[in-house]
Amino acid sequence: MAKKPKAKEAGPALKRLSPDLLRFDPDNPRFAGQMSGKTQEQIQELIFGAPHYASELIDSLVENGFIDYEPLVAKYRNSRYVVVEGNRRLAAIREIRAHPEKYQGRKSDLDRIPVLVFPQKPDEQQQNEMRVYLGVRHLLGFREWPPISKARFLERESQSPGGLDRVIKETRLSKAKMKRFLVPYRLLRHAHIKLPKGEDFWVLGEALQRVGVKKFLQLEVDAKTLAVVTYSKKNLLLLLDDLYGPRKGGRRDASAKIVRDTRDLSRLGKILESDKATAVLRARRSLAEAEIYVDSRAQSLTRLDKVTKSIGVLLKKLNPGKKDSQGALLLRTYRDFEIAVKAYLSRVP
Repeated sequence: MAKKPKAKEAGPALKRLSPDLLRFDPDNPRFAGQMSGKTQEQIQELIFGAPHYASELIDSLVENGFIDYEPLVAKYRNSRYVVVEGNRRLAAIREIRAHPEKYQGRKSDLDRIPVLVFPQKPDEQQQNEMRVYLGVRHLLGFREWPPISKARFLERESQSPGGLDRVIKETRLSKAKMKRFLVPYRLLRHAHIKLPKGEDFWVLGEALQRVGVKKFLQLEVDAKTLAVVTYSKKNLLLLLDDLYGPRKGGRRDASAKIVRDTRDLSRLGKILESDKATAVLRARRSLAEAEIYVDSRAQSLTRLDKVTKSIGVLLKKLNPGKKDSQGALLLRTYRDFEIAVKAYLSRVP
């Protein structure tokens, strides 16, 4: 009797599978292209350590087992289950199963784990379902991806039929939010610049929210497609030095970067709107020194008053009634200076 043809799977199905049947996805957006062309063993090693740190998941897995309500997500492709969501957990599970003598705990829970499987060669509707599932899950923060991975995912999806409008509709992200991911990503790609590993892509995204930074870059973006129209590559390279440190021997010297905190980005934006302040900054001076050239006259007078008072506090702290001749001379000199500053401030309009 002839076998009946196997019915086509209508949609994704939850299955319990051996981890041995699962494969890493080299093209997973989370990895931002780092795994392309790598073997499964190489991917295992790369995911297990920095910057993905699958090793951090091991203690929880051996203590609590696998959490059933958070299945891995896989595509059935060429008789293999390719994991599109949960590659870090798979790396941790493979490590535990490969070295059972090293880990004590609920290892038997890892012999068969829940996997949400999308069928092979899914139709357009099923492709959309998987894209929406992953997009909403990660982009809206249910399960976080690094910003560079989100940007890569959005770039890839925006090139598919329906473009940016479809992605906005599916992910429920505003165009303004999309812009914060796509513009810095596209800017770097257009300039053929790749940030070294470990650097925070989001710092550049945050910097581009400042008007002064965008003016400095001469950045123009198409409002409809978010494509980068024009920019100054020379100024982009200078900005990257400010954000990540100047290049030395093919690497960036983070100790020499100008921006140390995201709060510094607003200060940097204001400085870059002034040619004089920018010139001071380019002389490798500090943000604080460059900011002086951004101040209005009234602001500079206020700054002078505050600095004078701060110097007085410091000197009194360092010389609390000591008979040190040099300290005493310094205090007398400061008092003369303080009197002169007060007189000057009282006369200026």
